[in-house]
Amino acid sequence: MPTRAQVRPNAPPAGRDRRCNGRLSVRDMLMLKMFMTTAALICSAAHASEQSDNSVQFAEYAATIVRVIDGDTLEVVVDLWPGLTGTYSIRVRGIDAPETRRGSCPEREEEMLEWGAEAKAQVEKLYPAGTPIKLEDIEPDPFAGRFVADVRRRRTDRWLFLKNELLDRGLAVEWTPDMSDVPWCLVLDTR
Repeated sequence: MPTRAQVRPNAPPAGRDRRCNGRLSVRDMLMLKMFMTTAALICSAAHASEQSDNSVQFAEYAATIVRVIDGDTLEVVVDLWPGLTGTYSIRVRGIDAPETRRGSCPEREEEMLEWGAEAKAQVEKLYPAGTPIKLEDIEPDPFAGRFVADVRRRRTDRWLFLKNELLDRGLAVEWTPDMSDVPWCLVLDTR
């Protein structure tokens, strides 16, 4: 009868547990990372749900610009945890910028689209791809899985809010979700 070594030449010696060699497999490490991330997110959400207003808000995250979608929406890579990032669409809190794909004032659609393109171009100039930013007071947006946040970038001696940069340049108007739609035709007349 053949010995164990002859049947399975690479098998560990008898009496030794083959499953535990002191190292985690790549699969086990990924499972552990997923478990730790899920646990951290659950703890964060549980803590946030204890807030009096029942909305889930997260304090501050470092992120990097991937691309500018339009004047008030960015695609960013967010640093969630050491070694863990996620790519998200972020709507800038407190403003509405003219659209770039469809005019919000049908009678003057060409002017609106030009204004939207100008707003997008200005944001691309101020926040080019690769720009490090801060996202503050992040909360889910009811539209298309994106998030709403205050967006800031570092400029030499201080942090600048994208909201203020666009308002100061006349490329956006103040807006909150409890307001009705922006009357863009009227706004265009004041430009």
